[in-house]
This record gives sequence, structure tokens and C-alpha cells, in this order.
Amino acid sequence: MSAIVVQPIRFTDDVKAMQAFLELLGLRPRIEAEAGGWVDMVSGGGMAALHSAATSATGAGHGHGETHLSFETDDVDALADRLKTAGIEGVTVYDEAYGRALDCRDPVGDTIIVNEQSEDLYGYRRLGGEVEPSALRVSPVRFTDPQGPYCGFLEALGLTRRGESNEYYVTYAAADGEHGLVGLHYVYAEDLPIVEKPGAATVQLTFQTTEALADVARRLTESGFDAPITREEFGSFLTVTDPDGQQVQVHQAPEAP
Repeated sequence: MSAIVVQPIRFTDDVKAMQAFLELLGLRPRIEAEAGGWVDMVSGGGMAALHSAATSATGAGHGHGETHLSFETDDVDALADRLKTAGIEGVTVYDEAYGRALDCRDPVGDTIIVNEQSEDLYGYRRLGGEVEPSALRVSPVRFTDPQGPYCGFLEALGLTRRGESNEYYVTYAAADGEHGLVGLHYVYAEDLPIVEKPGAATVQLTFQTTEALADVARRLTESGFDAPITREEFGSFLTVTDPDGQQVQVHQAPEAP
């Protein structure tokens, strides 16, 4: 089975500011475009990519501050075969700026992109050497029915359910979380000021960490970001407004059983 890595893409008007913000959380840059406008960043589990909204190849379809669910794989052809067998629609493999990619449609009709890992960077450059493992895991939240068809879609991609599912939330893991997590969250009315745009995926950039939340909050506060910590029955998390004006949450990772 082809390996899958969670890699949400944030479309932003200020790639450098967002990169500096994500570095405060614990991500590190891996590959950037020589002409600017793109950088992908790695964490202890999963990745996040930053793309200039102004230079997006798909144009105005991606607005400033939008986060889209996306992935990386080591073999797009094997993944395409698996998705077609599972009945996923719109599966197309094509060449892009560097390497190859796969498009498909998720259960709500949004286009999901899966990039193939590539050693030939075609106008991009690799930054430094290996990135040390961090306490942070990428865990984007997709607002949709957590017991609906999106579960089967994530399973077709190669993710597996982690823990119990309920009517409000469920977590799916890539490589048991070593390649990131995806949360499916019930849609409350107050959940949707993230980006209100017809046809746009409603995804929140979210993370889990084994680092003490107080230490993350202190680092953010020292850099000018307000990062209050909330403690609920289901766990603790901090909320911070990023340079794009969007809310980002960092959750305390549950203790290993």
C-alpha cells in the first residue's frame, strides 16, 4: 500500500509571516520554491504547506486565509488504483510544477490534491538536511458529519480511525499518527466563520503536541500572539489568531495508554 502523509495547504498573502508563525509552533521548512510563493514544512507527524494565494495556479478559487485538506504519497499510481477501486470520483494523475500529483473529489464535491514525493525538484530547493523530530503533529479539522461518507473517503486514502467515533468528532490517523491526523468535526453554526465562501472546503489548521501547552503559549506570547489555554472535559487546547487572521488551535496530545 502506498504511504500517505497529511499535508494541509494554507493559501496566504504572506508566506514568510505564516512560516515564522508555524516555526513558533514547532514546524520546520523542508522545500521552497526558488521564485517564492511556496514552502512546505514538516512536524513530528505530518506536514503543512504554504502557498501564495496571489500566485496559485488555480487562480481566484483559493482565497487568502483558506486552508485546504491535502496529502502527500510515495506512489500516486498505486493510490489512484486504490481510490478508483473504492469508487472515489474524479481520480486524475498529472504532472505539476515538480513531480506528479493526483486529484480526486471528496464526498462533498471538493477537489483533494495528493502530491507525489519527488527527488527532482524542478525549480524548488530543499532546505537544510533532515529535520529533527518534534513534539508537534499536524491535525487539520474538516467540518462535516463525523459518521458520514467522509470516513470511508479517508479510509480509501489509507488513514485509519483512532479511538471511538461519536456524533460530534472522530480522528483518523496516517501511519498511526506518525504521518499526521485528520479530525472530522460536527458542523455547528459557530464553527463556520473560518472562511465563508461557496464551494470552499471548510478546514481549520489544527495541531496536537506532547509539549506542555504553557510552553507553547509562552513562546507565542513572547512573539506578540495572544494564546489563551482552554481546559475542557475532553482535553486542553490553546487558541491563537495567525497572521492570516484565522484561528489555529493546538491541542494537548492524549497520554499514551
